[in-house]
Amino acid sequence: MTRRVATYAPDMTDPTELSATNWKGVLFGRDSFFPVLFLAILTILLSPLIDEFHFGFLIVYPVSALMVLLAFHSSRVSKRTMTAVTALLTIVGVMSVITSIARIVNFTDDRYLIALSAAFFAVLIACAFPVVVRRAFQHERVTLNTLAAGITAYLLIGIFFSSLYRCDSALQHFQIFHETLHPNAGDYTYFSFITLTTVGFGDLTPATEFARSLSIFEAILGQVFLVTAVARIVSLLGSEKPSDPRLPASHDFSEGTNSD
Repeated sequence: MTRRVATYAPDMTDPTELSATNWKGVLFGRDSFFPVLFLAILTILLSPLIDEFHFGFLIVYPVSALMVLLAFHSSRVSKRTMTAVTALLTIVGVMSVITSIARIVNFTDDRYLIALSAAFFAVLIACAFPVVVRRAFQHERVTLNTLAAGITAYLLIGIFFSSLYRCDSALQHFQIFHETLHPNAGDYTYFSFITLTTVGFGDLTPATEFARSLSIFEAILGQVFLVTAVARIVSLLGSEKPSDPRLPASHDFSEGTNSD
């Protein structure tokens, strides 16, 4: 009698199984990444408003802050990590308020506040990216929620680099692009995702060495992640990981681990 070799391939799914899915749990459950994906898209779409009004920061920041919080929450990190993330988001929020007030009183040299807040936000996104990816590949069954986590991680790359471009621009007196003397927040987001997807329209080109280096790294990272992680999730959609008797059935990172 031949021994069956365990494989990690999509199972044939009964069409009636989808109709019985609890969509409320899928979209808004503890482990759902759909709200994070929605907030990431909304953050990208609202980014031009940051420099459009004096209080543009305060319009967009709550959306982006909630995106970061939900990203860590859905990834089931420890309470200590959530506390640190909340504290750092509070600091960035205070900086956003100060920057908005500085614009109202026509304080022209607010670039250091902009650079600092953009750098802090980039750090948060950089920390959120690996925990989202880790959680996605811990799912016992590869579902649409797993795909949502993968796409969210991909968008986080673009948001991360747009924050770095904004930080570098503020430190360089906003002379980061050859084509415009004072780019707005939407320009950084636009350039970041055009670079991430390697479209490269050419209407914005980096003028600093740091921005050039960032754009090269972003283009490589974006393509590698897309054709490996996201493509892998798509190919395994609907499959289940083979059980490993050496590991527990599930693991909630909010509870931490015990050392022997």
